[in-house]
Amino acid sequence: MSLVPILVGIIAAAGVWLLAAGIVAARAGDATMLARQRLARQDIGLGQSAVALELEKPFLERLLAPGRRWTERQLNRLTPAAQAANFRRQLDFVGAPFGLDPAGLQALRITAAAGLGALGVALGVLLGTPFAIGLALLFGVAIGFYMPVLWLDQLVRQRRAELEAVLPNALDVVAISMEAGLGLDRALEQLVRHQEGPLTLLVARALREIELGRPRADALEDMAAATGVEDFTSLVKGILHAERTGVPIARTIAAHSAQMRVKRRLKIRTEAARASLKILLPTVGCVFPTLWLILLGPAIIVALSLGH
Repeated sequence: MSLVPILVGIIAAAGVWLLAAGIVAARAGDATMLARQRLARQDIGLGQSAVALELEKPFLERLLAPGRRWTERQLNRLTPAAQAANFRRQLDFVGAPFGLDPAGLQALRITAAAGLGALGVALGVLLGTPFAIGLALLFGVAIGFYMPVLWLDQLVRQRRAELEAVLPNALDVVAISMEAGLGLDRALEQLVRHQEGPLTLLVARALREIELGRPRADALEDMAAATGVEDFTSLVKGILHAERTGVPIARTIAAHSAQMRVKRRLKIRTEAARASLKILLPTVGCVFPTLWLILLGPAIIVALSLGH
């Protein structure tokens, strides 16, 4: 058995991994990423220039920046525009884990495909047939290429669940602040100041965009669209409609909070009702056969012995 295919696969996977690690590490300190993070934390200043942000990066990263940008352009060509926009929206929503951007995610997909493909080739070589090598390579590349996307989708689902859990309490804080005499923007600032979590980061970014001159309706609509949570989107639409028609916004927010709590209770009851159906399959498939074996096993043994 030759070890050459295994060595070639390991070397190729290591090379691609080093390339992806360099891109991700460089992007983590990029000026655009720094601006996004500071905008979310409300730390960015109006007088701070892009040159100052660029100079904050280490010297080695600035030295390797031209090669990194060329590699990113090549990776962006492999990513369609719609898919890149979707990746950007999802990564911004989950907080850009490990400093990833669409190009970094694409590099991660290629790296995972190369690594698992190399493992598949090694497994196929151990089995010793060309068909096994090709099949293992195909499965390894497919799993590695789509695994980062599945991981990102899982992060998005977890973040949406966190938002749905904290949204009613956050709405109560905003409604109470507005009933105390604050405006919508100041009430949202109170929410950001006194609470932490993914919702406050989104609200802080929207507030900073409003302060920088963006219309409030556009900032709130983009914030709701980024979450993908239906209740949050309907809340923003209700706030904008109340603002246009003169309806008290605090009353609208309080009513929406109460409605969300009712929906959450109904969802919990629905899940509790489904629990009996989910338990039925393991009970019938695992518990009952064991009970039958314990109860009827001795009788079957006695019957067989009597028959002989």
